[in-house]
Amino acid sequence: MRILIVAFVLLSQAGCGDSKTVQEQTSSAAPASDQTVSFVQDVKPILDGKCIACHACYDAPCQLKLTSGAGLARGATQKKVYDNKRVLSAPPTRLFVDAQTTAQWREKGFFPVVNEQPGDSRSNLEHSLISKMVILGREHPLPPRSPVPDHIELGLQRDDICTTLPDFDRYARKNPLGGMPLAITGLSDTEYETLQAWIGQGGPIDEMPLKPTEKEQRQIGNWEQFLNQPTLKEKLTARYLYEHFFLAHLYFDNVDEPAFFRLVRSASPPGKPIEIIPTTRPNDDPGQTFYYRLQQHRGTVVHKTHTVYALNDARLQRFDELFLKTAWDVKTLPDYSDDNAANPFLTFSAIPARSRYQFLLDDAQYFVRTFIRGPVCRGQIATNVIEDQFYVLFQDPAHDLSITDSDYLRSVESYLEVARESLDLLDFGEDLLVDRLKRNEYIRLRGRAYREYQPDGPDIQNIWDGDGDNADAMLTVFRHFDNATVVQGFIGAFPKTLWVMDYPLLERTYYALVVNFNEFGGVGHQAAVRLYFDLIRTGAENNFLHYMPPGVRTEIRRSWYQGPAAELKSALAYAVENEDMPSDIDYKTDQPKAEFLAIVTKHLAAVANQDPLNRCAKPPCYRAGLGDAGRVADATLESLASRPASRKGMQFIHYLPDVTFLRVSTGTMERDMAYTLVRNKAHSNVAFMFNESNRRERNNDTLTVYPGLLGSYPNFILVVPQSELDEFAAALHAVGSATEFRDILEHYGIERTHPDIWAHFHWFIDYMKREHPVQAGVYDLNRYKKVADLISD
Repeated sequence: MRILIVAFVLLSQAGCGDSKTVQEQTSSAAPASDQTVSFVQDVKPILDGKCIACHACYDAPCQLKLTSGAGLARGATQKKVYDNKRVLSAPPTRLFVDAQTTAQWREKGFFPVVNEQPGDSRSNLEHSLISKMVILGREHPLPPRSPVPDHIELGLQRDDICTTLPDFDRYARKNPLGGMPLAITGLSDTEYETLQAWIGQGGPIDEMPLKPTEKEQRQIGNWEQFLNQPTLKEKLTARYLYEHFFLAHLYFDNVDEPAFFRLVRSASPPGKPIEIIPTTRPNDDPGQTFYYRLQQHRGTVVHKTHTVYALNDARLQRFDELFLKTAWDVKTLPDYSDDNAANPFLTFSAIPARSRYQFLLDDAQYFVRTFIRGPVCRGQIATNVIEDQFYVLFQDPAHDLSITDSDYLRSVESYLEVARESLDLLDFGEDLLVDRLKRNEYIRLRGRAYREYQPDGPDIQNIWDGDGDNADAMLTVFRHFDNATVVQGFIGAFPKTLWVMDYPLLERTYYALVVNFNEFGGVGHQAAVRLYFDLIRTGAENNFLHYMPPGVRTEIRRSWYQGPAAELKSALAYAVENEDMPSDIDYKTDQPKAEFLAIVTKHLAAVANQDPLNRCAKPPCYRAGLGDAGRVADATLESLASRPASRKGMQFIHYLPDVTFLRVSTGTMERDMAYTLVRNKAHSNVAFMFNESNRRERNNDTLTVYPGLLGSYPNFILVVPQSELDEFAAALHAVGSATEFRDILEHYGIERTHPDIWAHFHWFIDYMKREHPVQAGVYDLNRYKKVADLISD
């Protein structure tokens, strides 16, 4: 119910966390003796159902995060997390991390949204910003299935108005349609009455501290013991693991309904209440003695921040074998200096590179997901560095010189530093030049070493095969403008570009975009990360090109960087080495990229997928193992996939958003089928940070039809009865104008004011809970389009 208050968040200010210990506390006030409405039993389901779809992450309007009682008690603020005008970093405002009490949040500029002073029911309602925002929405509802007025801005580019209680009357006069939920079907009568009754009682929050089960507690004890062992070797291993897991939602996979946990640094030892040490980054100096602890996740799980990693006895043994039982030693632990933070290859040089790389490969999808999905909930400044769809492969450790030749790795380690945070824009230009020079010198050194190591060039055995059973060996990335998704397998039509990541590329990308990224940083930091990622992308692309015949490499690269400016940047900024070096693959056709994909798919046959919906050889095409209804749905939707928008019958792609959730209804909710329609937007190049629209090649856009749900941010929902699938597909193929597409939306679309939008929205959440319960979470509606914007886009 996104009843949230106040208005919308752009993103906040944040910056350097101090190293002061924060005592872990649970929320809130004890229930009043006359309490008749429970927050946990009655109010939280309303917030989960209709509020946290917009109020859950750093992009929650006005930082009002409603996934827990603690977030509601914290309240809202006019400070932004995402501020593209901020030059310097701002203090971070992470819930449960940077403050623990309401008083501490008030000191940081957060204001209450329910009455915090003793009062009767009338006074409590009068002094509740949430109550006023919900009443405003109820008094000025949008008629069912009516268009959202043009003057109501939605999406992440809107100007948020974070009104306070004293200014509310003026806000309401200026924004009569600005109540909550904003521009979407509102609360039911029962939900409204329940919420108002709870606010009238003073808004007591009766959440209790979370307690792991006995089985989980035993496993927590095992892992905390492993991570807090006393030797230097064990301490360095634990630091490496912590810096790679701090973002994860960890869970024990031998539990029927697992809870999720975060790995944190605490001033208190195992067995004592956790006292988080709040540093901005996981590789910042904690400033005191600390212990690694597993803290249970608090609040409702939302999909966009839910990056899961399983813990179990086998994994504990794997880490022991990779790190502790391997022969290596460390005499002095590295410090937390800026130099070490910027270069994990120096920081962890004592740990064998083979152990580090194998650790990343074991769960490659998780690590790629951390920097592709990202920790920030909004990332267009970084995601516009990548194509809308591409495949990712990995270099086999046995053929990676950084793994097999320790002398080589030592010779290049100093060039593997990731982008540092520029303190101001004057530093930014100099830092960028240094990054580029270091990266290009590394490319030259790497190229000379590989020419000597493999004079005949790489062959297909240089591609990691997943050790025969790991499906993470082949991944597909989809970009959805300001967010992105990674899935196993080669999904969609064969893409424009491919990446081949070796150990240095994978580790550097993780440290640049995850460990060292500060969402509360200034514009210089944000831009530096984007531009460094630009260098990473070209490195991974060039690694792929080394598998192509030398005569076609330059031509292929030029097809990726079209336009005078892109060609100039490619020539001046991106070092290219070994352009004439042979490839040790015997190509038989004049289509080497397609041939390579066929060869590598055969090489990875044990873990490869066929994707008949998007790479249909001869219709009708559908997945194996489906019943009649599934086969018909697949075969019908296949006709929408993988053809360019310029082809006859495919113009409808011009009107689809980045991500459309499609529900094929059967009359039985549990048997309804879910698909995702992903628009892959074509560009002449992705070499620049700005003016993306000028580089669009709209007629080359394609659609990927994904069986199941992909992405965290649906832009629109379509609901099509199974009996009308043929009619639906035919109508799409017949689209030649915006009017014709609008007619389809009127028949099958779920606009924001649709009376059943919440029922359909929650059907998709429930679908994931049934099909992929560990991965499931509440989706985000901040990017859900109104029909007018859908058409105009």
